[in-house]
Amino acid sequence: MMRYLLDTNILSNFTKASPSERLVAWMAEQNDEDLYIASFTVAELWRGILEMPSGKRRHALEAWFIGAQGPQTLFAGRILPFDYKAGLIWAELMAAGSMSGRSRSSLDMIIAAIGKSNDCVVVTDNVRDFSGIDVINPIRGVN
Repeated sequence: MMRYLLDTNILSNFTKASPSERLVAWMAEQNDEDLYIASFTVAELWRGILEMPSGKRRHALEAWFIGAQGPQTLFAGRILPFDYKAGLIWAELMAAGSMSGRSRSSLDMIIAAIGKSNDCVVVTDNVRDFSGIDVINPIRGVN
């Protein structure tokens, strides 16, 4: 059984008028119980919605977020925290990046650390920023 941690940009793709057909097909092949999100992803999504100007799009996203199709409902019991173990892994990832001269995004490495601490492959459309981490990108067909 493979466990997948969906990056924020993967969930955001589903809020588009036309989500990626490749992503939709990949998701349809997965068992729901193998798909996870990070608590931090919930925060990033909500922040993105709150920063939008008032209007129909923001209202629709707010309704989605708190509704039956929102992340906290769809992923109930499968929202992984940034805990002690993930914190230690985050520190290792950040230090390794600094020591190699390749600075890393603190925010992306939080997702990476949560994934790694929970034996998940990170599913992202941002493979470059996750170098050295087990990732797949079903949108572009990258493993």
